[in-house]
Amino acid sequence: MGKSIGNYSDRNQMKPYIFRESAVELEDESDHVLLVAELAASLTAKVSLDQERPTAFSAQLCQRQFPRLLRLTKGKSAGSNFRLVSHSNSNSLFTGGYEDLRMDASGNDAQVGAGANAGSALNRSIMQLLEHVDYRLITGGEDLEAIYRLRYQSYLRSGMCGPIASGMFEDRWDNLPNSYRFGVYFDGHLVSTLRLHYISREHPYSPSVDAYPEILAERLARGESFIDGTRFATDPDSAPAPGVLPFLTLRLGMVASCYFGQTAVLTPVKVEHSAYYARIFHAIQRTEGKVFPGVLAPIALFEIPCGENLRQTLERFPFFKSTPVEQRLMFANPAINRLTPLSIVPTAKYYRDAA
Repeated sequence: MGKSIGNYSDRNQMKPYIFRESAVELEDESDHVLLVAELAASLTAKVSLDQERPTAFSAQLCQRQFPRLLRLTKGKSAGSNFRLVSHSNSNSLFTGGYEDLRMDASGNDAQVGAGANAGSALNRSIMQLLEHVDYRLITGGEDLEAIYRLRYQSYLRSGMCGPIASGMFEDRWDNLPNSYRFGVYFDGHLVSTLRLHYISREHPYSPSVDAYPEILAERLARGESFIDGTRFATDPDSAPAPGVLPFLTLRLGMVASCYFGQTAVLTPVKVEHSAYYARIFHAIQRTEGKVFPGVLAPIALFEIPCGENLRQTLERFPFFKSTPVEQRLMFANPAINRLTPLSIVPTAKYYRDAA
């Protein structure tokens, strides 16, 4: 009937899953990130994919030949076939995936069935990948230079910055006392980075405060507090599976939210990337795109409310959950002057095992 696809940890198996945007008809961008998790889940679990009754596909498929274990379809009615969808945005976030085109006996629309299982497949996939992840709170040394280089390579590739002689991207907000710089490592290899600031009336310092004072100054004065997430960069060539790095990386913001209990998470992003944040985190757009400190592209401010919204997000995506121990290790003390990075193992699996 079908054959299994190799384990996700084999990077050589994963690299062929890179498609040109023109290879397939793109759907809603926010769906891509969910759909790719189904493919990743199939890879990690070595699920057999039925190859019978493929339909024709006329587009030029991809930069590299896709393994023949999967057949691509045009989205027509077909038994046990899959249509690959792919999107590579301009900030090194590679997202893609497939839609299950299997038609059930009653002839219901195939895409309904695909979407219904996306959440559970996503949760299984990310939970498995977290077994190979550690987060490092980085304050100096070679690890700090590595995340600055990753930022630069990502931003230069996406047009977010111009050439920098040092080959590293750093700014004046990196060494603030309310700054937390993280590297995300998969099997010991740096795959992404994110910086968080906890901002409050006592510590009103971050890139978003400087960029959007008309939105944040009055709210901070009233006593509201925020997590400001910036300098998100990934290395898509080192990703364990397409489209998973945003989930593995942005989990840091959810851990921070559980620790600080702030009003909201701020996410300054390109407007074209906002569908992902709206779909996964119910982010709300607060500004139009405008000049943002340190980068060339216009950036809009999005806000992810906490409270009930955070609770619902953790229920939908349990891989975002964390224990108090993990939260304290990450955020109890920025320790800006400490040279040795602190490695932290994600603890979402303890919630899964207890369920």
